Parts: sequence; C-alpha cells; structure tokens
Amino acid sequence: PPSIAALSPQASLPAWAMALVADDSGEAAEEVVAEVFACRICDDVMLDPTTLPCCGKSFCRGCLRRWIRTSVHTAGIPRCPGGCTAKLPVRLPARSQTLRDAIEQLLPRALARRQEEAREDEAVDGEVCYGSLQEFQEVAANRDIIFGSRLGVRQGTPGIVIGNFSDGLHVTVRFDEREDGSELCVNVLPEALMAPLPGGFRLGQRVAALYDLLLNDELGVRLGTIGTIVGRLGDVPDRLLVLFDARVDGRTSYSDGPVSVSFREVQLHRPLVGGFFIAQRVQSAMDLIVGDRVVVRAGTCGSVLAEFSDTRLTVVFECPADANDASGSGHNGCFNVLPMEIRPWCEPPADLPLGCSVEVVVDLFGASMVLVPAGTRGVVLGGVDEAQVFVAFEASEDGRCPHAFLAVYVSVLQKVSSEVDVDSSHSGGGSAPGVQRSYTWPSTAGGKRFKTPGQLPRPPTEATLVVVVAGND
Repeated sequence: PPSIAALSPQASLPAWAMALVADDSGEAAEEVVAEVFACRICDDVMLDPTTLPCCGKSFCRGCLRRWIRTSVHTAGIPRCPGGCTAKLPVRLPARSQTLRDAIEQLLPRALARRQEEAREDEAVDGEVCYGSLQEFQEVAANRDIIFGSRLGVRQGTPGIVIGNFSDGLHVTVRFDEREDGSELCVNVLPEALMAPLPGGFRLGQRVAALYDLLLNDELGVRLGTIGTIVGRLGDVPDRLLVLFDARVDGRTSYSDGPVSVSFREVQLHRPLVGGFFIAQRVQSAMDLIVGDRVVVRAGTCGSVLAEFSDTRLTVVFECPADANDASGSGHNGCFNVLPMEIRPWCEPPADLPLGCSVEVVVDLFGASMVLVPAGTRGVVLGGVDEAQVFVAFEASEDGRCPHAFLAVYVSVLQKVSSEVDVDSSHSGGGSAPGVQRSYTWPSTAGGKRFKTPGQLPRPPTEATLVVVVAGND
C-alpha cells in the first residue's frame, strides 16, 4: 500500500511522526519520540510519569521528589519546576497510567534502561532516613512540638518525611498544620514521630461508638458513647485505643484504661446531616410510607444509627405491637430517612403526658389556611421542647381539614377528660359519659385504633439499640 507521505505529501505532521515515516530502522524515530516523553528536569525518558495539575506538565516522580527535597532546604517552599511558580504539594498526584502505558509501548528499550538505572541508584544511595524512616513516608507527631516557648505543632498532626537534616540527628518533616500558620517544614527528632493512626484519625480526637461494643463477652460501651483517641494498639494495623466517657458497667475508662476498638467501630464525633448525632433519640415527624403501606407511625420513637448518605440518616424505630399493621407484633424497623421526616425526642410536659387527650382552643393556620380548626381534638405523641408538644389531630367533621401531625404550643391546648365522644362504631353516635374514645391514625392502608391513654405507643425507659445493615428503603 502507498505510504503516508505518498498519500499526503503536503500534510503537516509532527516531527516525531515524520521521523516514523521517513526512517525504516526506527532508531532515529525512537530518539524523536523519546524527546516527546522526556522529563523536563532530567531530560530523559520519564520514569513513573506524574502530571502536575498547576501547569499540566509531566515529570519523573523521582525527579519531582528530589526537586522538593532540594527546594525545601534552599527556598523553604517548593515551587513548580514547570515555570508556573505555583506551590508544589509534597503529596504528589497519582502516576499517569496513560503516559506510562504509552512509554511502555513506544519506548520499551529506553524504559528498561531507566528502570535499571533507578535500581542501581537505589542500591547505592537508598532512601532510609534517621530512625529507620523512609523519604516521603506518612507520619504523625506523637507529642506537642514546641518552638522555643510556643506550641508549634500539635500532637497527632499528620505530616510527611522529606528527608534527613544536615546535622545528622533530625529529619525534615512537612506537617499538614502548624499553629503559627506557616507552611515551612520542621526539623524534628525521629522519636517525636509515629506512624499515622488507621482510618485517618488523630490523637486527641473525639469519636463516637458506631455499635454496641463488647468487653470480655459482655456489653461494655453503648452505641453513641463519646470517647477520646489516645493511641493505637501496638503494631496492630487497624485498632485504636479510646478512652470512653462512660461504660455500661459503671466503670470509667480513665480508671480502667482505654478500650481497644477497630477504626471501623468509631466515627468522628460531629453533627450528622440535619444536625443530629449518633444514638440521638428521635421521633418520626410524619407517617413513613414504603409503597402503599405505613411502616412507621408519626410520633414513633427511634435512635439515629448512622449517616446513610449526604441527605439521609439511618434510624431504628421502636414500633410497638399496636402500631404494626402487618403482623400485629412489635418490631424494630430500620429505615433511611430525610432529616425533615424526624425530629428530636423530648419528654412532654408533666401536665400533658404522652397519650393525653387534648383540644386546641384556637384555629391553627398554615400558608394562609386553617390547618386545624378550634375545638379539634388530638393525642399528645411526644414533646418538642419546653413550650411545644407533638400532637396527632383528628380530621374535621366537615372533611375540609384532614388528619394532621403538628408541633403545637402548650398555651393553645387544653386537656380534655375521658368523657368524650364514643368511637364511630357506637350506635347512635353522639356522646356517652365514661366511655374512652378510640382515635384512628391516618393511613393509606387503613388505620389502627388505639384507646387513650393506656394503649398508645410509649417510649421505653431505656433505648434498645441494634446493629442493622441498612438497605435502600
């Protein structure tokens, strides 16, 4: 077949492509291609090519590390060798797999030569620092590092070893944070460093237990208990030592020592989505429906287990027997809910206890319309705060206002006696003294009746916490 040059003699091809066309032996072409894949520091074929995001240029990974090591001791803060003057991160980007594959296919001999040279250099020079540390090894400060009389680096701060210092005693470390805000490296003794904790945790961080933890085959730490990380368990790669604030047996970790846990059994203590916390007591703010079935009634108590995603929480609800339409027996239901579907649990006021029958004395408005007309009766499901309670209201008799679950101020409610209207099944309707009323909870699959106040769902005096592998419900 005709050559590329014969088909398009005027085509403007790159120099390395023209060399491939013109030279049959391939030696000259390989030299030209090697220039394309050359490192801008050593001017040789790139070994472990790494592309910098600041300028888009690629270099040998080893050359970049030597550049960083030299710049730290001469200029203080390493800058991009490509000429853009951007700060060069000591944690380099991942190797470019695309460039690596291209070099292996196009320049196999040159790449083999570079790899052999790298092995010889490593055998001669090595990369072992004082204290048996390695260059560019991840470390953490195992104590507070003091600069004169000031705190320079806080205990537990992670960093990366750059290399040996010239005094023969210290190693140069780039810590992620310095208390004075400087980005310069610090020369420290190897004894002041330790391997980083598993899971990215730091010494002194406050964490929360993700599960009920067993100590000597007995429940020792409940889900959600807060503690402080004090170290790692010897050379075990995945275990932390945590001082928990409380234990089930009444002991304290401060007197009995820290507890060994897997780093997967704890989580950084922080507000979850919606401002909730692990093991926080909550109640459903509305009926939770899966398909056409109500699986959790409004006001049902539960506990937050974990953060399922950026928008949902995993909550285990304590559904009593009366609230379970499907089987008629109590169960613990674990669901992934939106923050708007739950609210913090709070005990209702003493004069309006859980299950108490109440009546609203004023119209309750929402969005310029009456949500609950005055005189509507309901049942207290739980507390919201000192001034509000969560109430399940009946539908209005004219049908214009449906069942509603609202947080209502105590000041607009009045407690009603048991001498109220009988259930709709009572012949003749109307009212009958001394007969308790049954309220029908709204449901797309039919309501469940509860007599007030004794048979309404009540929260247990002590939370029952279970570990559940959550699905997508």
